[in-house]
Amino acid sequence: MEKSGILYLALVPLVAPETGVITEVAAIIGKEPYGTRLLLAGKVPKIIARYESKQMAESVTQKLRDLRLVPILCTESELCRSSEGFIAHTLEVGQRYVLFYDRGGQKREMKSRGVFLIIKGREETYVTKEKTETTRKFSLARTALTGGIPMWRTQKKQVKESSPVAEYFARIYTRKSSEPVVEIIHNQADYSFLKGEMASSSLANFNIVVTKLQQAFPKAIFDDNLMRASVRQPYAPSDVDNAEVNCKLLYLQYLALKV
Repeated sequence: MEKSGILYLALVPLVAPETGVITEVAAIIGKEPYGTRLLLAGKVPKIIARYESKQMAESVTQKLRDLRLVPILCTESELCRSSEGFIAHTLEVGQRYVLFYDRGGQKREMKSRGVFLIIKGREETYVTKEKTETTRKFSLARTALTGGIPMWRTQKKQVKESSPVAEYFARIYTRKSSEPVVEIIHNQADYSFLKGEMASSSLANFNIVVTKLQQAFPKAIFDDNLMRASVRQPYAPSDVDNAEVNCKLLYLQYLALKV
């Protein structure tokens, strides 16, 4: 089956879900109440089920709406589509507009009235590095040659080790698409435009920029829930990055809520 034929169902989280509601949702989606409670908790929508039948997906969605819940139904093709948006290298903040420039000098203008959502988040990636590891081993042959004086043999080998690296991002959306129109990545931006406000670290500068974006786009929804602990999506496709899925679900959540 093609990816576009699979439908994923998520729910807008509940602040304090009642036991009765959890039990009903669990029965509808065919899961245990305890696991269902975890899926409904938090501040980021979680995928609760996947369906290959559109009819079944729509039937379950309607049952959840009947409980006055807010379901989010999306295709796998939309969920798995990687963000290939405009990566801003630097920017210029004006009155109710911002000009973004990429590394190639291409410009994108965003006006205040057109911005729907700003998502600020972090993503952990793993960087693999090689290092030389030195070990010492007792050498029986050399010890015998020296008449019993303990001798050791030094060995060197190349080993690989992975270490986590945090990457912070801000994504700007309009109502037209679940793909960000502009993205800022904290360690890929030139902050010299901040001039006297420029701080000593890229993360501090990134936070200053995000604050400026909030001021430039005062009517936009601002969500920084992805700055906290990573939100895992157990029912999402295994080959899709969690940050991508979470951003799409947050966008679809605010669209569904008609904020």
